[in-house]
Amino acid sequence: MKMYSSLVFRELKLTRRRFLLMLILFLLLALLMLTPIMLGGFSKPDEGEDTPVEIILLFVGTVSLTGGFLAGTNNGLQKADISSGWKRYSYVLPPTARQQAVADLLVKLMLILFFGLLSAAFAMIYSITADYNAFGLMLNIYLGAVCAVMLIDVLYSYIIMFAKTKNDLAVVGFIAFIGAGLIIKVVNLFSVRTGLFKKDKAADPPAEGDHLIPDEAFNKFVNALGSGKTTLCIVIAFAVLCALFFLVMWRSRERREP
Repeated sequence: MKMYSSLVFRELKLTRRRFLLMLILFLLLALLMLTPIMLGGFSKPDEGEDTPVEIILLFVGTVSLTGGFLAGTNNGLQKADISSGWKRYSYVLPPTARQQAVADLLVKLMLILFFGLLSAAFAMIYSITADYNAFGLMLNIYLGAVCAVMLIDVLYSYIIMFAKTKNDLAVVGFIAFIGAGLIIKVVNLFSVRTGLFKKDKAADPPAEGDHLIPDEAFNKFVNALGSGKTTLCIVIAFAVLCALFFLVMWRSRERREP
């Protein structure tokens, strides 16, 4: 147990500046999204009035997305270890590759839990103020963002594990940059060919009071986003990504050098 606590402490200490920057960014955004409540411009709806779900989805969704992105992103420890030479030195240290991978996963889960609690606290404030339960929306949006960023982190960690020196790191980084550019280009071409983002110039602008998305479609989207089935699917995807993250980090930290 002391081995794992030492590895976790080491990783947290080396990434503390990055964590503080992410925390400050999150708190500033959350404070900005709380401005309507602090100014008294947002309160519980009166009898007969509908709950402003659009506003809740916008504010809670924005904070949850940001928290998920910050929690799931790569902490830069692998790159720092390669640049400093610690990765090569770690091959002769007592901790095994599996133990280091477990520590990496524990730190990732700690960050996800921390920003998840902050996002839940923010959603609770709006839920109490508007008398509307936004916890399901927050949870699914947050975990969905975490899964999306963790998938990128897994791919990044898999690519970067082939680097052993600063020069290798530069080459791998360049290849990853080119690959990301190609993926964006392919997605853009697919969108143009399929007309996914094509704008109909002949279409009349919506009249005053009309919505770009019909209320019925919006309500179905909100209900589906906050449903238990969506939560179950996201939780399964999250569990799979955690397993992949652990396997990639285990493979990355194996002693492959003679």
